[in-house]
Amino acid sequence: MSIEYAQVKEVYGQTLTELGTRNADVFAVEADLMKASGTAPFKQAFPDRHLNVGIAEQNLVGVAAGLAAMGRIPYACTMANFMAKRACDQVAMSGAYNNFNVKLVGCYAGLTQEKNGGTHISFIDLGIMRSLPNMAVIAPSDCREFVQAVNVIAEFEGPTYLRMPKLLPESIFGQEHQFEVGKGYLFGDGNDVTIVSTGLMTATALEALEALEKEHIHARVLHLPTIKPVDTEMVVRCAQETGALVTVEDHSILSGLGGLVAEIVTEECPVPVRRLGLNDQFGLTAGLDFQLQHFGLTAENIIRNAKQVIQKK
Repeated sequence: MSIEYAQVKEVYGQTLTELGTRNADVFAVEADLMKASGTAPFKQAFPDRHLNVGIAEQNLVGVAAGLAAMGRIPYACTMANFMAKRACDQVAMSGAYNNFNVKLVGCYAGLTQEKNGGTHISFIDLGIMRSLPNMAVIAPSDCREFVQAVNVIAEFEGPTYLRMPKLLPESIFGQEHQFEVGKGYLFGDGNDVTIVSTGLMTATALEALEALEKEHIHARVLHLPTIKPVDTEMVVRCAQETGALVTVEDHSILSGLGGLVAEIVTEECPVPVRRLGLNDQFGLTAGLDFQLQHFGLTAENIIRNAKQVIQKK
């Protein structure tokens, strides 16, 4: 089954503009990447609340922190790799250390950087951000959930990192799905294995769930759009009820979702865990589909690893 993706920048620009209409404290701060973030509609609607600091990511975060110190709600956006690494000191000191209400948006996140190059692919951004005290970390899995997250974090007090891929499925959840910070979402009720997913990979995890059922392997998918604060209770419950976990993410397994889940089950409920993602590797200068195949981020590989980890129970 082929997954159809939508451009997230168009969703972000429209959502932020609507949010800015309702809340005069919302600002958009950019590092000269409006074509990637899609905030042109916000700039047109609120030119006095749209700040372009130029190609200076550290300054981007510093300006956002200053706005937050004055009681505003800045949404500061640049490419995820630059936000997490180039501006890391400012994110840590100006944002997290001060516990300022900054909303840091990492666009073109993960493998969706595609042909912009391996140097631009953010494969450790979740790991960096979740390591920072006070920082919430959000990775929506479709455009509808992304819209909800943009709105919800405006009401969530404290520094927040929102992972914004270039591409996401338009809709993979039902109309009743409502994003909440810190909540995990369960799909299926099988007791053979749990597939734990986040961000771009939840659609593929759900595809694997359907295929496993046809092979009479009863699985479930635990979708974790909030990496921090994570729904520890749900992770432990799935470990207890299924006895085996497979994590899948377009991120390094060393510090992201796989590392997080392994940390939790090691302390709370030791079970076999198989982690799928970038295994101590950089991303490639290649299209998304090619990279997903190259790094084994496919329904077929999830199924293969699910069968293997079940044998270790």
